[in-house]
Amino acid sequence: MRIRTKMYLGYILLIVLPFLFFALFSYVQLYERMLTQYQLANQQNLEQTASNLDSSLAKLESLTSIYQNNAALIDFLQGGFVDDRDLIYSYLKEINPAFSFAYLADPLVQNFTVYPKYQKRLLEAPGFQNYRDIGRFLTPDEIGELRPAQGLWKQSFDPAAPALSYFQKLYSNSYITDLGIIQISVDPAMLDQFVSALTQVHPDNAIMVLDRQGKMVSYVTNTKLSDEQIRSIIQLFGNESLGGSLADHDRLLINSVHIPKLGLTIIEVNKRAALFQFLRVKQLWVACGLALLALLSALYFWIVSSLTKRIVRLSRHMRRVEPEFLNNPVKGKAGKDEIGFLITNYNEMISRMDELVNHVQKVEMLKKEADFKMLQAQIQPHFLYNTLETMRMLARSNKDYKVAEMALSLGNLFRYSLSKSEHTTLRDELDHVGTYIAIHQIRMSDLEVELQVEETLLSLPCPRFILQPLVENSMIHGLSRNRGSKRITLRIERKHGYVWIEVADNGSGISEQQIKFLQRLLEGSITKHESQHKTTGIGLSNVAERVKAYYGKESSLGIISTPGKETVCCLKLLLKEEYSNAQTTDCG
Repeated sequence: MRIRTKMYLGYILLIVLPFLFFALFSYVQLYERMLTQYQLANQQNLEQTASNLDSSLAKLESLTSIYQNNAALIDFLQGGFVDDRDLIYSYLKEINPAFSFAYLADPLVQNFTVYPKYQKRLLEAPGFQNYRDIGRFLTPDEIGELRPAQGLWKQSFDPAAPALSYFQKLYSNSYITDLGIIQISVDPAMLDQFVSALTQVHPDNAIMVLDRQGKMVSYVTNTKLSDEQIRSIIQLFGNESLGGSLADHDRLLINSVHIPKLGLTIIEVNKRAALFQFLRVKQLWVACGLALLALLSALYFWIVSSLTKRIVRLSRHMRRVEPEFLNNPVKGKAGKDEIGFLITNYNEMISRMDELVNHVQKVEMLKKEADFKMLQAQIQPHFLYNTLETMRMLARSNKDYKVAEMALSLGNLFRYSLSKSEHTTLRDELDHVGTYIAIHQIRMSDLEVELQVEETLLSLPCPRFILQPLVENSMIHGLSRNRGSKRITLRIERKHGYVWIEVADNGSGISEQQIKFLQRLLEGSITKHESQHKTTGIGLSNVAERVKAYYGKESSLGIISTPGKETVCCLKLLLKEEYSNAQTTDCG
């Protein structure tokens, strides 16, 4: 990942995302707080409006006390007037003015009616009706519920004839006998004014009115609510007021208040989207914050680009640096900061490298010229092979077969030794050892060689020259000082997943001190200081190292010797899946 991408990604992860997360968290918290405050304000407004309505109802209820305390009216209802002239005089002087006062006391009063329970003489006069007519408005149970100083409000939301009335009994002075019922008919616009007061605050709200049984008796709305939403709201509230709550998956804000005098529950429904008009100022702040973030991001990207541009230019130049490109420094303004310091020193470095490369090239050319002259003085391998072949042919023509055979073996030995291949097989290695022994047998006629080989193992890949050093070690250090018969035994066999190669001789053996030295040398624990003073075992240690590198660390070379009797060099080669996993290069 490039440095510019890393800096951009770091800015996004460390600055932009935390900023957006914090802004979103703050916005959610602010929104929830505003929602709570908004709904609380709606509830307070609804309760205040309901309180005003309740006060108006209480004011209308208080008018009944005027008639309960009107002595002339109470006397009439109790039958206290025997003479009609006294009754008419009292009606005109005290009763009728009291009726007129009701209309003046509150403009909402539409009608004032008294239903005498026992008297029938003034039924034709304004303000009086037959007691039986009260059944049009009240049921017997509702009449029975009327108590002293406790009335009953009745309302009808019939669009054709809406009505709102208050009923209360009139009693004797001792409040023992009820004398009749008084009805105050109020203008139904009183409830319309209540609803209008709510819609003035929230023009798009919906007002639902539920009766004592929890049934909707009126629905005033400017908002489209589905029937399912209306049913869920009615089911939620019934005839109780739950204050403020949420409905329809929190998309509707519900406020409610109960009016005990009328037995009604008023429900105000606002859509949650209406809250956003109160958040316009807050949204403006959010927009300003995002604009500021964009401005700061642009400034940051400009700074990052000014820094990374020079770094990228330097990086691209470094990728193209080759010997023929060294005299081409980084172009452009370097600057005086740390990056400029790097570019300046880099240009000086490649300039110096260009000088050194030119010097090295001159030295290399002189060296190649010297090597060429040296090679001219050397005998080429083909010339050597041809010379040995000529000697062999001359020996055969002179019937000197031993010399011919020796020249042939020596030629094969040179070809194997000068081959450029780094690996071979056990078969080729064994043939090379046979050639090597054949040359020595010409000189040592009493040398015997015994081979015990499993033919299936001869195709095993192996490094070059792992057998010849072992045989050479037996001849030089073991058999050279033996005056009797000389014998070398070479065994190749398979044991427990390994290939065991043993080279045994019947020579003079090796001393115990020398064996310990060789074991330390083969294990790699001998110090350089010790190895510099002894040359014995160098070929063996080389074989041990190359075998471990080729077959694995589980492979090894060991030496067992009995002084004056024999010496055995044993190669232990790890055999992996019928040679398929064996390495094909000599790592040594």
